[in-house]
Order: sequence, then structure tokens, then C-alpha cells
Amino acid sequence: MWHSVKDLSPDQRLTLEGLLGRRLADDEGLNIQPSRVLKEAPAGEERSRAYDQYLGHLDTLARWAETLPDKELDAAIDEACNHARHPHS
Repeated sequence: MWHSVKDLSPDQRLTLEGLLGRRLADDEGLNIQPSRVLKEAPAGEERSRAYDQYLGHLDTLARWAETLPDKELDAAIDEACNHARHPHS
């Protein structure tokens, strides 16, 4: 849903400014799109364990990348960047 800030009621504007933590300008627009929370983020020990596992995966990738020739690694990075910029090409 697209909303122009200047068209919001004072109550709507105040509510949104409270959520965003800043004042809105009349020339701004808002795109509001509800989404489902698939899973709550872990907390406490589970969060620490997930973070350690994430770091372990990064270490594994780093060790693997060290074995690749620079040209091959650069080509893989270029391909990933191109895919991110143009996902449907």
C-alpha cells in the first residue's frame, strides 16, 4: 500500500512517526507491506550457538577460498555480483 505522508490523518502520521522514530516530511511517501514472521529470532544460549555456527561456516568458506586461484575467485565474485544486480538475466 502506497501512502503519501501529506494525505495521512494527524493520528496516522503520529503513529507512523512513533514507529519510525523520526518526523515525516510532507513530500515523503510510505510503502506499507505486511509480512509474516516465519520464526522468532533465537535468544540467549540458542542465539550464541547459532552465531558460533555462522562463524564456523564463514571460517570454512574462508579456508576453501584460500585454495582457489585469484582469477577463479574474482570470476566467482563477479558472477555473484552480476546475478545480484540482474537476477533474471
